Amino acid sequence: MKSKYDPVLKIMSKTQYRGEVFFRVAGDEFLEVGYGTEEAVAGLKEMLFNIFRVIVVNKKVKDANIKGLKETVPGGRTNLYKFDPLKINIRKLADEISIVESGVESIEDEEIEARFIRMPLVFDDSEVHKAIEKYVREIKPEASNCENGSNLKYMARYNGITVEELKQKFLKNEWFVAMVGFFPGLPFQFPLNPTCAITSPKYNPPRTWTAEGTVGLADFCASIYSVESSGGYQLIGRTAPIFDSSQKHPQFKESPILFKPTDILKYYEVSEEELREIHRLVHQEKKWEYDITQRKFSLREWLKFCEGVKDEAEKFRNKQEYGRKVTPLP
Repeated sequence: MKSKYDPVLKIMSKTQYRGEVFFRVAGDEFLEVGYGTEEAVAGLKEMLFNIFRVIVVNKKVKDANIKGLKETVPGGRTNLYKFDPLKINIRKLADEISIVESGVESIEDEEIEARFIRMPLVFDDSEVHKAIEKYVREIKPEASNCENGSNLKYMARYNGITVEELKQKFLKNEWFVAMVGFFPGLPFQFPLNPTCAITSPKYNPPRTWTAEGTVGLADFCASIYSVESSGGYQLIGRTAPIFDSSQKHPQFKESPILFKPTDILKYYEVSEEELREIHRLVHQEKKWEYDITQRKFSLREWLKFCEGVKDEAEKFRNKQEYGRKVTPLP
């Protein structure tokens, strides 16, 4: 028997192009639309397809100019719709979005307008070491993932590769930003190259401190800590600032956050001295130039690329499977 407190308003049935779509009450002014279930979205490809579908449908819903819809917040496999309840009923909004969703079958021929952003990266810089050493000293002295003040050796072992291979795969990959949030401007990035899709478990328990600009990884998801904060992702290194509350730097004039969903990131390695200078220029002189260009992301071309590297990707997955078997969880 369905409870009167069940937040699910309606469910669209699974089709050959997507899983079930759930419409849920998320507050007086919010409707959440979720794609699939956790069990059905276990693999990286399924995860990415849900991300891409959310982005595609999000644009079409916005283009539909639904009266009363104020804002959309696309996520990994959900979209949160903020609406004015004085202008549209939540069930009416769900029906309007359902119409748009029904009109989207395969997304393979879709192209996504994206920004391509190159970000500097220092692997295992001194701030990363400081965060790990603080964790070992104050929280978990026996942490198996924090050998010699670094998480890289643990992550490499977990993926069945060397530390150098781990670094090269991280740099070779392009990372798709699925959503932004949790901390101010924090981007959730997913790997587009299956031959470089490294993975790792989270800390257990989490850290109490992480430096601004730190790059971390949990499962397939990479992220950047926009401000000093707690956190549980394994630490890769540090990059340039991505949040400017003062909005005095030209890059942050329109928004205090750097990233938005559909951005594609690629990291390049720099020295710690170079990164310190970048942080100084951004925060003090407000004049370091971010490397951002426009590009189109074709889902069909991406699928073609994935098909071309499937054998190499399978070999890497076999290494990862072995690595997970012989590496204890933190």
